[in-house]
Amino acid sequence: MGRLFWKFFFFIWLAQLTAIAGISTTFWLKHLELDKDTTTTRTADFGKPPPFGDGPRFSGDGQRPGPGMSPRGEPSFRGGPPLMRGQPHDEISRALVPMSVAFFASLLFAALMAWYMAKPIRRLSEAFHALAGGSLHTRIGDSMGQRQDELTALGRDFDRMAEQLTGALQSQRRLLHDVSHELRSPLARLQAAIGLARQQPQKAEEYMIRMEREAIRMDKLVGELLTLSRLEAGANIGQDLIHMDELMIELMDTASFEAQSVQKNFVTTCQPERLALVGVKGKYELLYRAFENVLRNALRHTRPGSTVTLEVAVLSNEIQVTVLDEGSGVPEAELDNIFRPFYRGHDAERNTDGYGLGLAITQRVIQAHGGRIVASNRQEGGLSMRMSLPLVGMQ
Repeated sequence: MGRLFWKFFFFIWLAQLTAIAGISTTFWLKHLELDKDTTTTRTADFGKPPPFGDGPRFSGDGQRPGPGMSPRGEPSFRGGPPLMRGQPHDEISRALVPMSVAFFASLLFAALMAWYMAKPIRRLSEAFHALAGGSLHTRIGDSMGQRQDELTALGRDFDRMAEQLTGALQSQRRLLHDVSHELRSPLARLQAAIGLARQQPQKAEEYMIRMEREAIRMDKLVGELLTLSRLEAGANIGQDLIHMDELMIELMDTASFEAQSVQKNFVTTCQPERLALVGVKGKYELLYRAFENVLRNALRHTRPGSTVTLEVAVLSNEIQVTVLDEGSGVPEAELDNIFRPFYRGHDAERNTDGYGLGLAITQRVIQAHGGRIVASNRQEGGLSMRMSLPLVGMQ
């Protein structure tokens, strides 16, 4: 048993003993007072003369006077009144029995109460030690039984914390594995180019261009990882006033140019007059990059010759930016995974560009600006990405 058990035990037991002692003392004093009054009354009655003369008194059936009476019927005081002989000892004996029973009952009840209260806390302590030791599967909700109190709620909070901690650690391990995998390919190509340049000095310039290209790829990957890391760490994104009309004009110009380069169509539906009246608090570069990632992803996955649509709607307190493509969509079971770092989806083999970090960065940027992003499959075919951001009025 731990210290907490004994603290509970002694406090509960002391409270019970105090109550028992107080109640027992009260009844004891009351009982003594009643016995004293009764004894005084009976003693006074022994000194009174017989009510029917001086001769011996017999009972109605002719028997001799009872104990405590002289042969003439007078009271006899030898040894004192009968009720006084041995009375304190008998009273103490009768009082010890219920007090002993109450003592042991309180002892048992205090032990059970202390065990009941200390058990879940001890279980929590063991679970924390197990979790700190690396046992991520530790859960205690089922071990709480049918309790419905604050300790049970604390156990459920522990399980939720363990779930979130397990998810975070697994995400970190997966991210570390994916980063290692992504860095290995350009490093391998870089080493191969260096080896070939040494073997074929006449082609050194060609291999230098390849090495430069791989170095740029690694630099881009590291930059995206740093951006993702800062966003997940809750870095301050700034509180600049972003003019949404300016941001959307630049975004539409870039998307239109990229769509032409890949023989795909790009159309927009927005309300320029309303966009000029609203803005968003945050950082322009991050928000522009988030929208650009979604548009570029849509242009990459839409069918050749199809259309990517950008819809911008200004509501009462938020702006909704929706990007629609006409690609193959995403399986419903994988919709939540597309925002996971390094996730490339079911058609990764056909689309090898990028690192799978674009949508992950977009989600963190939108959330850092107080918004939300939702992905869903369109009935017509393709994917819909809806991003919502809270608005601030323009002065």
